[in-house]
Amino acid sequence: MTGLNKVFRLWLIKIGMGPVLLVLMVVLLAPGQQLEAKERVVLAMPELTLYANQGLVSGVLPKTAVQAGAIVEVPVAETTTLAGVYVMPAPGNRVRQLQLTPWLGSPQQTLQAYLGQTVEFLSPIAGSANSMTYETGTLKTVQPILVSTSKGLQTVGFDQLRFPDIGLTVSPHLALTIENAGSFSGHLAYLAPGLSWSANYEMVYDPRSHEVRIQSSAVLSNATQLLIENAGITVVAGQVSAVKSPRFQSEMSMPMLRSAGMDPGPGTAAAPAGLQYQWRLPQRVTLGAGRSLQVALEDPWVAPAKLVFRSRSSVQRYPSDAAQPQSVPAFLLITPQATGPSSNHPVASGLVRVFERSPTGQPILMGEDQLTQSPSGAPFEVHLGRAFDVRLSRRTADFRMINDRLHEVTLDLLLENTGKTEALIRLQEDFNGELSLLASTPDVVSAVGQSLLIELDLAPQSKRRIQYTARVRY
Repeated sequence: MTGLNKVFRLWLIKIGMGPVLLVLMVVLLAPGQQLEAKERVVLAMPELTLYANQGLVSGVLPKTAVQAGAIVEVPVAETTTLAGVYVMPAPGNRVRQLQLTPWLGSPQQTLQAYLGQTVEFLSPIAGSANSMTYETGTLKTVQPILVSTSKGLQTVGFDQLRFPDIGLTVSPHLALTIENAGSFSGHLAYLAPGLSWSANYEMVYDPRSHEVRIQSSAVLSNATQLLIENAGITVVAGQVSAVKSPRFQSEMSMPMLRSAGMDPGPGTAAAPAGLQYQWRLPQRVTLGAGRSLQVALEDPWVAPAKLVFRSRSSVQRYPSDAAQPQSVPAFLLITPQATGPSSNHPVASGLVRVFERSPTGQPILMGEDQLTQSPSGAPFEVHLGRAFDVRLSRRTADFRMINDRLHEVTLDLLLENTGKTEALIRLQEDFNGELSLLASTPDVVSAVGQSLLIELDLAPQSKRRIQYTARVRY
C-alpha cells in the first residue's frame, strides 16, 4: 500500500438491533499511479526437448480470466534472452509485451543487483577465535568484492555475504502483458541453456560368443533453479546449430506481437529427425532444480563384436637399425547386423564403459571411452587403451637411396600375442610420398594411397614376423 492515500470514512447506520458503526475504507491511488492486476500461472503439461547443449521447454498456458492490461506471470527456467521465448496466444488473445523479471541469478548477477545496496557479511567477533557474526555495510565494488563499513572498506568473499530482500525473485518469471480483457490462454516455448542430456552406455563383452550386450541410459540435467514437474521428455542426439547468445541482462522487456506454428510433437523412440535422432521416454518425469536424473533410454540389445588391436605408424625417410618396440592400442569393434534386432539402434554421443564377462560370470572393467554419434546399423568402436598382451616391434632391415627423391626400404615387423584369446591385428604404415609395394612376406600387406595396410589374426601365445619392401618417391 506504499504510495497510496488511504481515506477512512465512518458511517452510522441503523438496523433492527440498534445503531452500528460501519467502517468503509476507500483507497485512492497516488497521482500518476495505476494498479496492475497480476495473475500467477504455472505451465501445464510441460514438454522438454533436450539437446547436448540446451533444452526447449514448451507447454500450455492455462485458461485465466484477465482484465485489459493485466499481467500474467509464468515461472520459467533461466533463459539467455527474450529472443528465445515464443508465446502463441489462443485466437482472440493478444500479448502486448514480454518481460523477464529480475531474479537472483549467478553470483555476478546478484552482486550487480545489490551494488550500492546494504548487505550483510560474516565478521569475526573480537576476542573469540572461532565465533562469527553478521555485520552490515554497503556493497561498493564487485571485482573485488568491497563493502563499506564504519571501519572502512573491507574485502569480502561471496560465500560470506548475506543479501536482504530488495524485490528479486529466486528464479526468473516471464511477465506477459495482456492487451484485451476476457479469458486468456495459449502456448509457451523457450530455450534454456541450463537444461541438457547426455547418453551413457554399459557394454558387457563375451569373448566366447563374440557378442556385446548394450544397455543405454539418458542422464537428464537441470542446472536451472526451476522445478519441472511431470514433464514429457524427448532427447535428441546431435547439437543444434546456434549463434552466440548475447550477455544475459537481469531485466529485459520488448514490445511484441508474434505468432508461430507449434511443433506437432516428438516421434516414436529412436525416430530419425533430419540430421538427428530423437528418443521419446515412455514415462513423464519430475526434474528437480539443480538435479540430474538417470533413466533407461532403450531396452538392452545384443550385437556382434570383436577385439581389434590397431596401430598407425609413420615410416621415416632415414634408416634405423635399432628395434622399435611399441604397445598396440586395443579397440572393441561393434558391427550391428544389417537386419534384425541390432539394426535399429542409433548411438548418441556419450560415455561408454566396457566390461568383459569372465569365466566365472563376473564382469571385469576393460576400459571406457567417449562415443561419437553413429546412425542405425553403422559399425562403431570403443577405445579400451593400450594392450599388454599384444606387442609390436619394428626394425629397418634394409634401406637404399636410389636418388635424392627415390628411396627403397625394407621393414621387419614382429608381432607377439601373449594373451589367451585370438587377436585381430590391423596395422597402417604411412609414407609421405608416392608409394609402390615391391614385396611382402607373408602376403598380408596391401597398398592404399600413401599407406600400407596389414591385417591378420594372431593366435594366442604366438608370434608372427612380417617383412615388406616398398619404394617411395618423395
